[in-house]
Amino acid sequence: MKKLKALFKRTNLPTFEELIKSEQDKLYRVAYTYMRNEQDALDVVQDAIINGYKAFHKLEQPEYFSTWMTRILINTAINAIRKKNKVTLLELDKHEPSMKNSDQSIHRMDLEEVLDMLKPEQKTLLIMRFYYGYSLKEIAQLLDKPEGTIKSQLHRTLSQVKSNLDKGGELYGEV
Repeated sequence: MKKLKALFKRTNLPTFEELIKSEQDKLYRVAYTYMRNEQDALDVVQDAIINGYKAFHKLEQPEYFSTWMTRILINTAINAIRKKNKVTLLELDKHEPSMKNSDQSIHRMDLEEVLDMLKPEQKTLLIMRFYYGYSLKEIAQLLDKPEGTIKSQLHRTLSQVKSNLDKGGELYGEV
């Protein structure tokens, strides 16, 4: 380990530890978005950091560390969700605090039902685009897919969400 640190000091490249410290808050937020539980999110971050550390020697361009590490984290979170068969839900009250409680609970039921129907990859697209505000180009780079593919997948996912939300009254009774 000392030899590795000495190598980085000679080449003026940042160490994994230095890079990860600057990313830790962002990684936790992304993990929490997927896991919706503090302890599970911390576990996912820890697993992602371990995976990143093991593969750090493969990172050719340190300037892409943030993107590279985020992708590792997303893959780790999706794997954890699959293992635990959990569902990721967005908190509506953070985005629409002015809604009445009864309206909010109806919208929450609709949104939860719709998100339950999505695949993890579809949830990833929605979270990255609308929760974190990544551009289509950034999402394409993160997921290592062509921008046109991301655009069409996002369009199909949004169409599916819209279609399912339009059926909300049918699912829960008219309000």
